[in-house]
Amino acid sequence: MHREKLFWKWLLYFNWGVIFFFWFKGSGSLLGGGLPSIAIALGRLSGLSAAYMILLQFFFMGRMPYLERVFGLDTLSRLHHTNGNRGIILLILHPILLVLGYSAISGLSLWGQFVEIITDYRHVIWAFVGFILFLTVVGVSIYIVRLRIRYESWYFVHLLAYLAVFSSFWHQIAVGEDIIGNKLFYGYWVFLYIIVFTSHITFRFIRPIYLFLRHRFSVARILREAPDAVSIYIKGRALDRFFIRPGQFMIFRFLKKGMWWQAHPFSLSMVPNGKEIRITVRELGDFTKQLQNVPLGTPVFIDGPYGVFTDIFGLSQKTLFIAGGIGITPIRSLMEEMLIKGKDAALLYSNKLEKRIVFKNELQTLKEKYQANIVHILSDEQPKEAGEEYGYIDEEKIRRLVPDVAHRDVFLCGPPPMMEKLVIILKGLGVTPKRIHFERFSL
Repeated sequence: MHREKLFWKWLLYFNWGVIFFFWFKGSGSLLGGGLPSIAIALGRLSGLSAAYMILLQFFFMGRMPYLERVFGLDTLSRLHHTNGNRGIILLILHPILLVLGYSAISGLSLWGQFVEIITDYRHVIWAFVGFILFLTVVGVSIYIVRLRIRYESWYFVHLLAYLAVFSSFWHQIAVGEDIIGNKLFYGYWVFLYIIVFTSHITFRFIRPIYLFLRHRFSVARILREAPDAVSIYIKGRALDRFFIRPGQFMIFRFLKKGMWWQAHPFSLSMVPNGKEIRITVRELGDFTKQLQNVPLGTPVFIDGPYGVFTDIFGLSQKTLFIAGGIGITPIRSLMEEMLIKGKDAALLYSNKLEKRIVFKNELQTLKEKYQANIVHILSDEQPKEAGEEYGYIDEEKIRRLVPDVAHRDVFLCGPPPMMEKLVIILKGLGVTPKRIHFERFSL
């Protein structure tokens, strides 16, 4: 796995090197001129860099299995966010530097130079349209996230990014001096676009359709697990050939009126048995509240599986699971898998109230069958049964309930503030970072 990570990282660095090499070959001489020439050279570099980073945006979120299985879709999602923030800065610098440079040389005003560039050069007007679309996507996305507007609004706004790329591409190969001035770089640049979008379309759109046609996923039954949580069992053809590991998640689209255009990630909540897939959902919003009423037999599009929250990174025979609320869902399947393998698996499970404990009976069965150390921790009411504690999962409880924690792999799943706090506590208890496993599910 380490070698695969190095391969992908060096591949990305290699592409940066190729782009910088051809830019320097074509525009490096401008660096020896005055400030206007330097501005033009840097404007070209920022344009090439911004275009490459936009390609990386589609590459990171293209859901390519060979990349996702190494880094995890959750990590790629965060990388997508960081890369996007930096790329938009370079995208803004690109026209500013070019207008400043050419204006100083031509003697035109900044506005006059800007108008000349977008009217006298082929396809630049469409590049300007793409520029506005990119700024719109970023601005509206920030607005949507800060105001916690529905995910679907964010998704549809992001579809504009495809149109923005299409609008911007043509000016790159029509007037981009560093590209049109070198046939080898021209071919390399077009090849990058072909590879990225072929991969993106294949795994983002074609693959889920193929999986649906092959397995014919549909809702088999729905069971209530807690006052605000339900389990959805999904059946299909040849599910023994639908390979998924405990701890992973998939992106589900229920083909029901009013829901078919929404896709949401949910974790596998039971060990795969080749007959059914189970996900368990806490009813927190409009979409999740509708799931309890989905008719049996409703077709389901499944994209995945994804995630590296699995036993593949387990380094020892001893494991500690820490779950908060509905964070028990991936842990439920992963813990049983480890117990079946004969591993020593302990669980600290935090909830506000006893009635909100999800899988309480199933966890009790695992505890009795495998003599597993499972402790429920309630924050808003005093415990009524043996094996329950009051309060929050903190350093004192971990040290007392799992005294050998420093020698265990630890898997965390719960609200982000809870996980951030626990990571600090676990490191203080001697757990090395490579033994702490979690995914933030920030898709």
